[in-house]
Amino acid sequence: MMINYMVRSNYLHEVQRTFGGTGNLDVMGFFTQALSVLVPMILVIILWRCRRKIIFLAARLVTRTLFSRHRKIIENYFVSRGVVLEICLYSGGGVGRRLCSARVTRVVGGKMELQLLDTNPVVAKLKSARVICLMKPFAYSGKRINAFVSFISHMERRGIVIKELSVMTPIRYKRIIRRQHARQRVAREGTVRVKVWSGRKASTFWMMRPDLQTVNNPARYGEYTRLAVENISAGGMRMYVVNPKGPLPPLQKGSQLVLRVSIWNPKTKKYTYFTALGTIRSRFSGRGGAIGLGIQFTSEGEPVGSRYSWHTVNGGIQSLGKFLSQLQD
Repeated sequence: MMINYMVRSNYLHEVQRTFGGTGNLDVMGFFTQALSVLVPMILVIILWRCRRKIIFLAARLVTRTLFSRHRKIIENYFVSRGVVLEICLYSGGGVGRRLCSARVTRVVGGKMELQLLDTNPVVAKLKSARVICLMKPFAYSGKRINAFVSFISHMERRGIVIKELSVMTPIRYKRIIRRQHARQRVAREGTVRVKVWSGRKASTFWMMRPDLQTVNNPARYGEYTRLAVENISAGGMRMYVVNPKGPLPPLQKGSQLVLRVSIWNPKTKKYTYFTALGTIRSRFSGRGGAIGLGIQFTSEGEPVGSRYSWHTVNGGIQSLGKFLSQLQD
């Protein structure tokens, strides 16, 4: 054993001398060489992961210097009018999951301090997350503004509930076209049939009666609660809860609904079915006390055996969009 140890030790010394080392093991030199390689690699990784925020901060510095007066006027308008922002996660593909709606209370030090009005549950840590803030459009200097893209600068949450939130002021305030899909108006009730369940029933909805649904002949149903569809697109639909009374599923902004949509195809003389999970993005009043709902499709349901599997969709349900375009041809 002693001979083997000495042979290995001599071999390592020979290797070290071959590559320019001394007979003694230079621990500090080894660590210095390792750090000289690792530190630049770590810095490159950090810079790459933070590249969007670094570019954002650099570009914002330029615009704040060149257009400080215009930005000040817009930000003062936000505070004085108590502008309400709808804040959603943002990716290059567009608007993502809604986080909350909030009112701008103060703009200081390049940050917008917000008063939260309603929030959706959040599990992940979202500090420095990229967001898009949407608002009611207004005109400034001949241009319409209704959105801006920024980053979260501060967030505190208790459990899954957001308690505090602030965002950075953006590079620029701009107008974006929020509607990506052409809506098709439903001229006659019965052309588009819809059954609705609460989003809490997504795993078993097909085993239960719908909470709300459309009817074929509204005149026969008098004062009964029913649904009426106004328009539909690949991205969502607009409909009314007529004569709302009795137990209803949650219909607040941000609530989720399971939707079973059946659309009449005049070419085949049959209904084509689509199953979707939708999020209520807007709620408003209709005629005769009806509740109006603007719903965005967020997931598509696919039957798998005796249950349904849900797949998140970005930019609408492609199969529905293709079907609607074929109806127009």
